[in-house]
Amino acid sequence: MNKRGMSIAAAGLVALLSMSGAAAAQDSGKPSSLTMLVMDSPSANGLMALAKTYQSKTGIEIKFVTVPYEQLATKVILAAKSNQATYDLAQVDAGYLPQIVTAKALVPLDDFIKGDKQYNYGDFPEGLKEYAKYDGVSYSVPLSTEPYLQWYRTDLYQKLNLTPAKTWDDALANAKALKAAGDVGYGGVYDASASAYFYLSLLQSSGGRLLDPKTNKPLLDTAVAKTVMQRYLELAKYGTSGVESATVYDAVNSFSQLNVGQMILASGWWSTINDKSSSKSAGLVATANTPLSKDGPYEPVSSLFGWVAGISSSSTHQQAAWDFLSWALSADNAAAFIDAGAPPPARISTTSNPEFLKKLPYLAAAGQATTDGLPLPRIPELSQIITAISQNISAMVTGQKSLDDGMAAAQDAVLNILVQSGRYNG
Repeated sequence: MNKRGMSIAAAGLVALLSMSGAAAAQDSGKPSSLTMLVMDSPSANGLMALAKTYQSKTGIEIKFVTVPYEQLATKVILAAKSNQATYDLAQVDAGYLPQIVTAKALVPLDDFIKGDKQYNYGDFPEGLKEYAKYDGVSYSVPLSTEPYLQWYRTDLYQKLNLTPAKTWDDALANAKALKAAGDVGYGGVYDASASAYFYLSLLQSSGGRLLDPKTNKPLLDTAVAKTVMQRYLELAKYGTSGVESATVYDAVNSFSQLNVGQMILASGWWSTINDKSSSKSAGLVATANTPLSKDGPYEPVSSLFGWVAGISSSSTHQQAAWDFLSWALSADNAAAFIDAGAPPPARISTTSNPEFLKKLPYLAAAGQATTDGLPLPRIPELSQIITAISQNISAMVTGQKSLDDGMAAAQDAVLNILVQSGRYNG
C-alpha cells in the first residue's frame, strides 16, 4: 500500500535538488538484469511475483532493493545525481514526483508510451494519466491507485442500522452513534508528521483547497479551512485512546483489531485489513466514496494517492526498463497483482471487470475517484508543507494551541515556505 502520511526529510531533498548530474550513456544491448528500488509494500510484492515470470520469458532478472519509505525519494535522486547506474527503475510516491523530477532523476516516458500497444495507455482515465505527470510530461506510470475512501465495519453498522456517510455531518452522526454503543466512532490520524494528509483530504472533500489554484496563495485562513479543522478535531473525540498521536499505522492496526466503526484511509490497505491471519476485522469491512460536503467555494472531491513507477535517468538500460514496466503493468497482468495481494493500476478495464470487483469491492469507488478526484498540489514544497501543517494539527488536538492560533500558525508556515521558494509572491 502507499505509505502516504510518513514524512520525507524535506531539508535533505532540497539540498539534493541543487546537485547536478550528467546524462547516463545508453547501452542498446540486452541486459542480464535490471535493478528496481522499492519499498516493502503489497505493490512491491506484486512486482516481485511478476518478475519471476518475466525472467522465465525474457532471461532478464529483475533485482529489487528495498528501502524505508522516508529514504525512497532521496535514494532515487542520489542515484541520478551520482551518475552511477545504481537503479534502473523506481517505485515512487506520486506526491513527491515534483521533487524527484526537479532533480532530473527520472526520464520522460511519453516517447515510450506512444504507440505501445501492449501498455495500451488509452485504457487509463484522464485523471490517472495526469496523476503520473509533472508539468504536463509523463515521468512515471501508475503502479497502484489508492485514493482515500470511506471504510466502515458492516457488522457494527448493521447492528446500529447505520449507512455509509454521504456528508461529513453524516460521518459525525455515525461517530456519535458508534461511540454511544460502546464502539470506536472514528479511526483518525493526528500525529505531527502525517495528519495533514488526512485533514487536507477532508478539506478537498468539503469544497476547500490548500492553495488557490491560480496564484498558489495558501488558503488555511479561510472560513472553510477552519470549519473543516474544527470538524477534524471533533472526530478525534470519538477515536481510540491515544488517538491524539495516532499514525497511519496506528489507525490501520486499530481498524484491524478493534471495533472501529469508520475511517478515511487509502484503498491500498485492503489486503492488510482483510488478511484473515492477522486482522480481526477481515471480511467485516466495506468501502464507499469519501463523504462530500459543500462548505467552500470549490467542487467537493475525493483525494487521489498512490504509487507510480519510473525509470532512473542514471539507468543505462532505459528501453529494457520500459519493456519490463510495459509488460508488468499491462492489463494482462492485473489479475496477477490482485492474486499477489497488491492494488492494481486502476485501468478502466480493471475497475469495470466483474471478476476483479468481486475480489476487490473497493475498485468501484477507486475507479470513480480516478475520474473526479484530485491529488494534493503537485509542487516540490509539498513535503515541507505537510510537516508544518501536521505539527500544528498535533498541537491543536493535544490542546497546546487553540484552533485559531493553530490555523494562523499553519497559514503563516505555509506562506513562508511558498514565499521563500518563489512559488507565491503575494
